Amino acid sequence: MFHSSLARSLWFIVLVIAQALVFNHIHLWGYATPMPYVFVLLILRHGTPRWLYVVVGFVTGLCIDAVSTTPGVAAGALTLTGLCTPGVLQFFAPDDKLEEDFLPGARTMTWSGFLKFAAALSFVTVAGFHLLESFTFFRVVALLLNIGGSFVLTLAFVATFERVRVAFSSAETAAR
Repeated sequence: MFHSSLARSLWFIVLVIAQALVFNHIHLWGYATPMPYVFVLLILRHGTPRWLYVVVGFVTGLCIDAVSTTPGVAAGALTLTGLCTPGVLQFFAPDDKLEEDFLPGARTMTWSGFLKFAAALSFVTVAGFHLLESFTFFRVVALLLNIGGSFVLTLAFVATFERVRVAFSSAETAAR
């Protein structure tokens, strides 16, 4: 229990620092900015209470807002994502895992299941972020380009982080 909490805390710290130092400076074609900090919500256990998803989403978003120039936008988007996460996880979780407390990931959900789960929540985060940021529908094409480009980049980074997490857990299991 302590080990998994420590690992999730480490992911939180690394993702906030990476967002501040690296990801905030990526703007492909002026539209796409990755937001892989949603990964913090993706790696919470299945049995986590809904209120904890919301609180973790809000705190993560607040930390991202503190290191970015987006006052309250990331907090709002991740709070919405935290609210949606348990239902989305219930929808994409394997049927044999629904009765037990499991850690969402490529090992427990298969890669396709995890990527669908990650894609749904990444889309909620990115769409919420850009809708709150623009707060208008006058530039719909630019808004859709922002959402689409950021979604693709975010999902690519989330898949990469999950691959790293699987590799580290495999190496740790082999070392035992």
